[in-house]
Amino acid sequence: MRSGRGNGVRKRRRSLVLSSGPYRLPAELWEPVGGPAGGPEVVFVLCHGSTQKGMRHELIRYLASSLSSRWPVLAFDLPGLGRAPRLIVRGLDDYLYHEHPVAAAELAMELTGLPSVLVGHSMGGRVVLQAASRGQEEGLVVGVATLAGLYELPADPAEMEVLLADFASYVRVGFELPMDHLAREVAEARPTHRAVERLRIPLLAVEAGRETYGFIRESRYEIFRMARCPKTLILLGGADHKFKGHHRLLPDLIARWAELRLRGREGN
Repeated sequence: MRSGRGNGVRKRRRSLVLSSGPYRLPAELWEPVGGPAGGPEVVFVLCHGSTQKGMRHELIRYLASSLSSRWPVLAFDLPGLGRAPRLIVRGLDDYLYHEHPVAAAELAMELTGLPSVLVGHSMGGRVVLQAASRGQEEGLVVGVATLAGLYELPADPAEMEVLLADFASYVRVGFELPMDHLAREVAEARPTHRAVERLRIPLLAVEAGRETYGFIRESRYEIFRMARCPKTLILLGGADHKFKGHHRLLPDLIARWAELRLRGREGN
């Protein structure tokens, strides 16, 4: 266990192991000393994007340090990324990753007694949307925030196969089914559309005005419009996909949204 001070608030950080299916994933719990300092009683669960830094990515680290001034924060590495073991893809769900944030929310509930708000950047945003649509049913997840992560995967199997090849180039992964077969499954599944259609808990989508990826620019507004949950969209006009130069804004936006949307949830 390590203690530190950030934003004038003492915090402690614990290294953990998250058991999720066959994987044992590195995780960390950040907590303000003395417990949550006002606002909604929740724990934030952070999900990184497609980066070999995993939860040590600069943005995830900054969010964990900032949000833990007031709330518990749990971060973890997805399989094949960070310090996690190699990802084995035997079927669609293995590639979509959505089971791991649910397992993280279960661990967070076990450790803190609090429901989770899932926060994901880039690929992590897509992953937490799917996880939230499942975790909301049991009250395990009460809010979800995506950071440049509100998008649908390509509906064209050929485009999806190109994306899978790119995925395989930077993730430690083994495929136990043909990549063209998986590409067809993903293209037909429309996982983000299905997740957003089921979503009933509050959604925050923070998008980059200088978004790099065309498939994100082309699908994010359609997906936001189709959501029937309490929803908030913020477009940071000067931000790129990694929010370089805008990290300091994000914890404040997330905190203000949580206070607005979640403060009275116990009575809803």
